[in-house]
Amino acid sequence: MIVTALKLNSIVKRIVVMPLIFLSFVFCFRFRKYFFFFIFLFNSSSVFSDEKLEFNRDVRSILSDNCFECHGPDAANRKADLRLDTKIFISKIVNPGNPDLSELFLRITNPNASERMPPEGSVKALSSAEIEKLKHWIEQGAQWQKHWSFILPKRPPLPIIEDSIWPKGAIDKFVLAKLRSVGLQPSSREEKETLLRRVSFDLTGLSPSLAEIDSFISDSSPRAYEKVVDQLLASPRYGERMALNWLDAARYADSHGYSLDRRRVMWPWRDWVIEAFNKNISFDQFVIEQLAGDLLPEPKLGQKVATGFNRNHSIQSEGGVIDEEYRVETVVDRVETTSAVFLGLTFGCARCHDHKYDPISQEEFYQFYALFNNVPERAHVGNSDKQADQPFLKAPSTLQYEQLVSLRVNEKQLKTEIDASSLSHKLIEKVWIDDYLPEGVNALGNGSGGDVFEFVSKPKHPVYSGNRSHRRISQGRGQHLIQNAKKGLRIDENTKLFSYVYLDPDNPPKQIMLQWNDGSSWEHRAYWGEGKIEWGKENTSSRRNIGPIPKVGEWVRLEVEAEKVGLDPGKKITGWAFTQFDGTVYWDKSGLLFPEKSNKEKQLEAVRYKMAKIEGEVPTTMIMGEKKPPRKTFVLNRGQYDQPSKVEVNVGLPSALGQWPENTPRNRLGFAQWLVSKDNPLTARVTVNRLWQMHFGVGIVKSSEDFGSQGAWPTHPDLLDWLASEFIISDWNLKAMHKQIVMSATYQQTSRVTHELLEEDPMNRMFARGPRFRLSAEMIRDHALSSSGLMVSHIGGESVKPYQPPGLWGEVVFTNVPRFQQDHGEKLYRRSMYTYWKRSVPPPNMQVFDAPSREVCVLKRPSTNTPLAALVLMNDPTFVEASRKLAERVLSGSKTNSIRVSRLYRLICGRQPKPEEHRLLLGLLNDMLIDFRSDLNSAADLMTVGESAYDKSLDLAHLAAFTSLANAVFCTDEAITRN
Repeated sequence: MIVTALKLNSIVKRIVVMPLIFLSFVFCFRFRKYFFFFIFLFNSSSVFSDEKLEFNRDVRSILSDNCFECHGPDAANRKADLRLDTKIFISKIVNPGNPDLSELFLRITNPNASERMPPEGSVKALSSAEIEKLKHWIEQGAQWQKHWSFILPKRPPLPIIEDSIWPKGAIDKFVLAKLRSVGLQPSSREEKETLLRRVSFDLTGLSPSLAEIDSFISDSSPRAYEKVVDQLLASPRYGERMALNWLDAARYADSHGYSLDRRRVMWPWRDWVIEAFNKNISFDQFVIEQLAGDLLPEPKLGQKVATGFNRNHSIQSEGGVIDEEYRVETVVDRVETTSAVFLGLTFGCARCHDHKYDPISQEEFYQFYALFNNVPERAHVGNSDKQADQPFLKAPSTLQYEQLVSLRVNEKQLKTEIDASSLSHKLIEKVWIDDYLPEGVNALGNGSGGDVFEFVSKPKHPVYSGNRSHRRISQGRGQHLIQNAKKGLRIDENTKLFSYVYLDPDNPPKQIMLQWNDGSSWEHRAYWGEGKIEWGKENTSSRRNIGPIPKVGEWVRLEVEAEKVGLDPGKKITGWAFTQFDGTVYWDKSGLLFPEKSNKEKQLEAVRYKMAKIEGEVPTTMIMGEKKPPRKTFVLNRGQYDQPSKVEVNVGLPSALGQWPENTPRNRLGFAQWLVSKDNPLTARVTVNRLWQMHFGVGIVKSSEDFGSQGAWPTHPDLLDWLASEFIISDWNLKAMHKQIVMSATYQQTSRVTHELLEEDPMNRMFARGPRFRLSAEMIRDHALSSSGLMVSHIGGESVKPYQPPGLWGEVVFTNVPRFQQDHGEKLYRRSMYTYWKRSVPPPNMQVFDAPSREVCVLKRPSTNTPLAALVLMNDPTFVEASRKLAERVLSGSKTNSIRVSRLYRLICGRQPKPEEHRLLLGLLNDMLIDFRSDLNSAADLMTVGESAYDKSLDLAHLAAFTSLANAVFCTDEAITRN
């Protein structure tokens, strides 16, 4: 009866309105002057006469679209000093209950075009329905409301639902109440196979395995579905699935962006996000650590890494750019991203002037900007392979961290044992220079290639070791040296440097000096005798006085502790210089002295080598930091970096969102704490709306990126506020919210659409049926890898470069940027979220399926349908190779083609094929078998696509036919759609 009555009401309204439409056409041409006035003589035809209008739901969007540009928050461009976004101003031009006495209504219906609003020539125009709605809002009392999203959410009472066992919880009660109000009923529950596939993709990004499907189908217990949900939420794949959306929001990429778009290292932040979702840290903590983890008391490494959220922006690397210009751009990017992700507001519209539609002034924009304006950065990495801009830190992976902790414990224990043993060590010589110079060195004399080493022999000359020594006769300063050794001398603990020297008693020098090069500098010197040679600074490692001139007429061993001349353990000597002032000097055997190592010391050396190797592999990642003293912030005229005004601002919030909370610091930490406080009306709403969007394809607020005046009105405002309050009450528990949604009867409805639903709710905004939408780019690729058995599932680590058409990078970026070098082996089969993301050239096989470039924050991906999608699925090596491995999988596991076809279809689509589908697939398979048996060369060519080897024990024609069949099924709508 309710449905019938509503339909009858709809028919009656259409009949009443039709004469009005006809008359509109007549008067539009013959009586234009009186057109608008005449329409409103038909008061009895109003479609709004029995409906209570609300300002936020029904009126604000009309005024925002048509009036706010000239009569809104932007003071600089406001006309006639009139605002229509505030109660005070509206009350001056509206007479509640009397549209004919209301200036607002009179101006929008004025028959004189020069007096009518919006003005003649404007691109804005009110429809007759919008004018009538404004009229009846005034007739009903013109009650004004603060913008709905700026009002703190209150937990609404649950609707009272009678005569229905359908609702499973609060969500279903709100949805069913709405459905009944528009004369609709919910759909039946989805089939178990399809429901399992739906929830598996939603919570892990992957399709269920055949074993998981069989287990769920055979489980008839009341908790069967809930058990599956709990298993999916506990899976490590959950963290990867949730992180994918967050990477879009945070504009994560593996390159700096702009024209050069060089490599950067930010994947430790990505791995932190995955781990945070898997650990289910509360969302308030998740927010605080990403926005201000570095400002927490004694922040941990992970909390600092988390702040990479606001270092994911693009960074310029071209030569000649102005650092400050791009530093300002990065700060603006942080403002836009932070406000969109956590507040659902378009703050960027207030950079150059007051916001046209929302109550955010330009000065308030820069108060917000001041939060992120104090990072000690340049926002320019130069035209080099610099992977990070300050500030950054070394961020070991979990494995690296655990290995280093274990090695440090081992190091400490060994060192304690060695110190306690008090062993006396025999000194070991490692000779580097004797009768001959080390292989591959450059020998020089006095800094040139001329007078170099003069080797002399016994018995005519003094020799200490072997058959030769090297001599120099000098008046004043003289030197000979070797440098650029390919195999240097490594310095260990307690190492000494030695050289044997003989001073001619008939012509002794006044000073001798030894000097060493560590591969980058010669600033390591020791000398004996007077201070004639003035190199280096006295009493430093660059000039260390060891003692008086050695005794003449005999061989003396000179010894120097390596650390005294700045040669610390781990360094390598690549050059050795012999210098004198006056006299004749003979030099002989030279090298290192070090104590003979005990077994414990050798173990310690091995531990330290491993530590050094791991530490050298630890990646860096950019983080946030605070500049001291703080950088001042000024309002920038027209948003230009080089036009600061005289208006200095401090950190603050737009007044429309409330006051800065007491007892919190005025910095990023205080702001983050406010974001997740009870005093913020937006964060909880914005977040649960995006969770809903994740599961239903569209949010309760369709414009998930904009909760301002230009955003959409929520279809279920009470449900949105209930979810927001539930989120806060649950201590911001993300897994609990996901479970709440997917356990609802609303979520579990079939996605099949009836004629009635297609007519009454074509976009499913009332949620009268289950959600159906195409899988994301990453899910489509991951599904192919997973179902074929190719996927390598370990979590985290450096980004990888799977198959990609050659030459794409060169088409976009300059030639001095490194070319794309495809990875091999396991790296080809990692989950798609680990694919190297180059902003200027995103992975093409995912870009076709609407993956973003990640140059800016993206909160809702578009979903397009073009022929390019089919071309990728049919030709991309990933999908062709996956089809071949899937074919091998079904051929190896089943004995008849009929069973093989069914198994293949289940692996891709998650359900048994229907009889007609099965018949068509078998027919297609048989046709392909005939083709490949007659053309084995084509079958062989198909086996060469992709780097994985094919199973040569299988019949070639059969394998090629099943490969083609698998590829055809991958191309079906059902394979890439989440029903």
